[in-house]
Amino acid sequence: MAAKISDKALLKVIHELMNADKICEQTNITLKTLQVRVARLTYNNTLKNPSDIKGLYKPHPKIVRFNQNSIIIPKTRIEESSFRPGDQFEVTFDAKKIVLTKK
Repeated sequence: MAAKISDKALLKVIHELMNADKICEQTNITLKTLQVRVARLTYNNTLKNPSDIKGLYKPHPKIVRFNQNSIIIPKTRIEESSFRPGDQFEVTFDAKKIVLTKK
């Protein structure tokens, strides 16, 4: 659950850091929540130039690709999760999906 932070406090953090990842880390909110809050602040004319916040609207490739020997998951999809390089997974198959479970 995201931490509650006032608009005034969020604005202060935004102006100090101007980096979406750092803002999310410091305020304990998700990138999606930050995007929604920034949109509302911009609509209310409280925040000028949201495009100056680095990484606020970074592209998120959602396509998982396959080749003969592997399943390719975009790096940005992994970075958004709690998974880290070196994590190992158990692979199970369902009738409609492949499930990777962290060991």
